[in-house]
Amino acid sequence: MASLEGLRRKLQSMVPKVQPAFVVYLEPVTNPVKEVDESVEFREITRPDDPLLPEICAPWQLKVARESLAAGDWDIIVAVKDGKPIGRIWETWRTERRFLSGIPRVRLADDEIFMFDLFVDREHRRGNVAMTMAHYFFEKYTSSETVMYIYGFISYENAPSILWHDAIGFNVVQTMNYLSIGDRIKWRLPFSDVPRFGPLSKKGRHTDPDAALFGTALLPQLPQPGK
Repeated sequence: MASLEGLRRKLQSMVPKVQPAFVVYLEPVTNPVKEVDESVEFREITRPDDPLLPEICAPWQLKVARESLAAGDWDIIVAVKDGKPIGRIWETWRTERRFLSGIPRVRLADDEIFMFDLFVDREHRRGNVAMTMAHYFFEKYTSSETVMYIYGFISYENAPSILWHDAIGFNVVQTMNYLSIGDRIKWRLPFSDVPRFGPLSKKGRHTDPDAALFGTALLPQLPQPGK
């Protein structure tokens, strides 16, 4: 029965879907995270032969990850607890060129990085692991002299990811619709990028690095009491 249920979920995931999404950005200036889980340790995967890599990748993803790590295009921040990986943040500073990598084709300027596929194991999602990962991420980049902006990508239906990105200060830079088929296809639909200047468009900071980003908060800002 379990195998039949797994097959059913697999077939469902292969049904083409059109999904709206946010592309968000952050200037890594100050770290907003105040409380962290001290029991969480961190490893950074930078080599294709890292023994931890097969533990955090699906079989198809392992080949893509090894290619990108070997080329020096990716870095993977892995949260570890009791010796086991419990969460990760993937990051790249190269514009994605492949069509079947499962990564939206976000175009990057030399001083930008793209953070994708934030993930925390189900049994650890009610703790402080995600914010502890954010703390590590900020500590890595707040003193950087080479990274001006960090991008993220969030489907409208992913409420936990929206809350996490909003809590650490990401703003919306573009919205778009994309075609999703399984894990490997996330293709932007033509003319769905709004505004038409940004990391998903032909023009953006990748063509004009002197331009500054601007955009709204992910969630409405509630009035403060007494104001």
